[in-house]
Amino acid sequence: MIRYAVLGSGSSGNAYVFSDGADSIIVDNGFSRAELIRRCDAAGADWDTVRAVFVTHMHPDHCRGVGTLARKDGFPVFISAVAGKLCTPELARMAVPGGQLNTIDEGEERPVGGFRVRCFYTSHDSSGSVGYRIDHKQGCFCIVTDTGCFDERMVGAALESDVLFLESNYEPRMLKSGPYPPPLKKRIDGRFGHLSNEQAKDFLVRCGFYRDPGTDIQGQLCYNQPDCRVRRVYLVHLSSTNNSVELLRSRYSSLGDRLYVCPKGEMACGVLGGQ
Repeated sequence: MIRYAVLGSGSSGNAYVFSDGADSIIVDNGFSRAELIRRCDAAGADWDTVRAVFVTHMHPDHCRGVGTLARKDGFPVFISAVAGKLCTPELARMAVPGGQLNTIDEGEERPVGGFRVRCFYTSHDSSGSVGYRIDHKQGCFCIVTDTGCFDERMVGAALESDVLFLESNYEPRMLKSGPYPPPLKKRIDGRFGHLSNEQAKDFLVRCGFYRDPGTDIQGQLCYNQPDCRVRRVYLVHLSSTNNSVELLRSRYSSLGDRLYVCPKGEMACGVLGGQ
């Protein structure tokens, strides 16, 4: 059995934990060490079982607390190979001690206890940003966030997963009419920004997890995969200004508890697999 949790999602701080009881891994940490430990405990993940931290990218809401974990707990930290080459200032601020910083590239696999971790590059304005596929004998997880567009590699990783964490950052009409200045709107809506609600929906259609009742089903059949493995989806990294939890819950109400919308800053816990 694997206990997993979105420990927090959004600009106030991002983190995930995956634990099989003997070993745990953390993806991202935008919180203080004390707050992360509190959230792991609430999720049923024993802090003494944490073995490594994987980072999606170098924006502070994802990595501001990573260096502290490395220095105080001695955890190895994994970043993408591209980030390792191009993010020198950010790595200096993170201050991971020598010997604890590791890189991972597409096509590589990093075993941590009973987990096997792989990455795929995403399209974001942080060099070397990645998503992760996390395999275990009890099941598979996929994290697709902080990307302005998606491609077949991301869809392929999701199709092989039991649980998908997918960015659904903004509602286009809310962003367009909202208070953000034009340059920020352009950045969010651009190729190196974030996935909109519409893009997230298209991603779920491509995975065969969802069929939009408002579209021509016949025209969408080529995108639906009958062997879709995904059991549950968590929509994450929602903007509190340009999105609405209620809007997304209403939009996907037909999916019941197969899809969960994660409010900004709140936790969402789950269990996968048997004893």
